[in-house]
Amino acid sequence: MRQFFHLLPLVFCALSFQGCQSSDDTQFTDIGQGFETHALYAPWSGLENDTRFCCHSTANHFHFSFEVNDSTLTLTTPYTCEDDVKPEDRVEIFFCSDKEMKEPYYGAEMDPNGHTLDYEARFYRKSNFDWNFSTLQLHTALTPTGYRVGGSIARSELQALGMDLEKGFWMGVFQADFKPNGDVVWYSLKPTDDAKPDFHQPKVLFPCRMTPKAERRGVVVYPTDIASAGIEEWKKRIDLSGINLIGIHAATFMEPIDSLEVFMKSELGQQFLQMCQERHVDVEYELHALQYLLPRSLAEPHPEYFMMDADGHRAPRYNACFSSDEAIEAMRPQLEKLLTWLHPTTHRYYLWPDDVTGMTCHCEQCENLSASEQSLLFENKLLELLRQYDPEATLAHIAYHQTLEAPLKVKASEGIFLEFAPIKRDYTQPLAPEEDMALNDNLLAFPGYSHHVLEYWLDESMFSSWKRDALVEWPDNSERCASDIHHYRELGATSITTFATWLNQAYIDQYGNTDDIFRHYGQSYR
Repeated sequence: MRQFFHLLPLVFCALSFQGCQSSDDTQFTDIGQGFETHALYAPWSGLENDTRFCCHSTANHFHFSFEVNDSTLTLTTPYTCEDDVKPEDRVEIFFCSDKEMKEPYYGAEMDPNGHTLDYEARFYRKSNFDWNFSTLQLHTALTPTGYRVGGSIARSELQALGMDLEKGFWMGVFQADFKPNGDVVWYSLKPTDDAKPDFHQPKVLFPCRMTPKAERRGVVVYPTDIASAGIEEWKKRIDLSGINLIGIHAATFMEPIDSLEVFMKSELGQQFLQMCQERHVDVEYELHALQYLLPRSLAEPHPEYFMMDADGHRAPRYNACFSSDEAIEAMRPQLEKLLTWLHPTTHRYYLWPDDVTGMTCHCEQCENLSASEQSLLFENKLLELLRQYDPEATLAHIAYHQTLEAPLKVKASEGIFLEFAPIKRDYTQPLAPEEDMALNDNLLAFPGYSHHVLEYWLDESMFSSWKRDALVEWPDNSERCASDIHHYRELGATSITTFATWLNQAYIDQYGNTDDIFRHYGQSYR
């Protein structure tokens, strides 16, 4: 039985098969940069479905994910061997080095419980079922509407099997849907006009290549951290660390969004943006924004906009009724105001719920949803509104505190990406098993290519227990940071940042310059 594993990100690109052109006019789609499709086809049955397949590549691994809606799950019980996958619902991937299948090709058929039937084959249907992928790792989950399968394969193994990842190879993506009456519907990513289903033929493979996706690495800071240390200090920090992304943070209880607006419109704020542009550093904004977007003054005329507590009373102090379309629409004026000055260069938005625990809604529509599912319900609707102003917008779902659990009942809309922020972890140890499992489950729940990790390796505010007048010296966790980054990369992460708050002039005055901190952070990515 194959061992389950962690899995990570995926990708975005329409099924156009456009990309690099070979000498024989073959167009190779670069799936490594990010590929996503929302339908597979069963031309033999005159059907199509809404299976979501995503994939991308990091420097060392090919990462993939399937999300399948299937109301008639058919599984073998008890499972005893690989052959038990054959009569089951499953998804499949083929790899072949040439478009005519003259060379061997390699298949992996994966069921909803993480069992795999993999093999080496030669055209036509000469299969060696004793052969197995040596680096295939899977993570799976059953959902109320079907199942999710995700995993990774080492690039080095695909290359050893003859795939020219940079120039091009051929891949097939398939699904088998078994029905209770014994019928089977066979789906393929690439349609064909054949009369009978057959995956083991060249015409259902598509040409692709696999260039590793560029990596984002960065820090998240308060505007006062920038103002206190100054532009020249931040130039040095960027040069020492090699970061290419800075997130600017605001939260209503610490530094309100209004103060961030004042800073960004100031001469210093504009100089900072100019400096980042000159150094090719992207700028994003990470905000606990819900109270800003939905003013509490609306509670009296519209109590239905706000969360209902466990006693059945509307409580406007925090968050909102996440299922309320009217509450989302009521956010429009404040969102319009925000977007007059907030312009992330990546078009990635972070408009988080309030930074409190236990503040979920108990109304009839929300009460059976977890905190993460309620947040995702809100984010799906907010993104729809946001894209009326920025058509390229994507929006973060933060897995943090009570939203660390992956959503099952609510599905992420296209454009919602995972932001994994394990604030409660122990920084003397790797991620705890339950945190690692939460990460893997979330990676399955948020197919796409922009999955993002927000860590706390340099968070002086956290290490100082959020007491500005009691700064402690940064605990050198460089080894833990490097190990964590390696772990996240192995799972497919291509966007990793850390809070680096309160490493300001007050810290420098007390403990000396921060050169080694930022130098070590940059070295952690090597």
